[in-house]
Amino acid sequence: MPRQEASTGSVSLLLLGIGLVLFVSPFAIWWSGLSAPWYLPFALWLGYIGVVAMTNLLGGRRDL
Repeated sequence: MPRQEASTGSVSLLLLGIGLVLFVSPFAIWWSGLSAPWYLPFALWLGYIGVVAMTNLLGGRRDL
């Protein structure tokens, strides 16, 4: 079981890093400056929230 908890934490940290790169870093200034549709930031947020929710649901039971 400790191995499962370690992998869950690793996935959470990986998703946090991806979120920071997409939405906080200078990379966000670059992709927001592209001639993209108005809904691109909302689609990226929705996709990110969906991935986080999916990993939370598939991650198993969390006991407090």
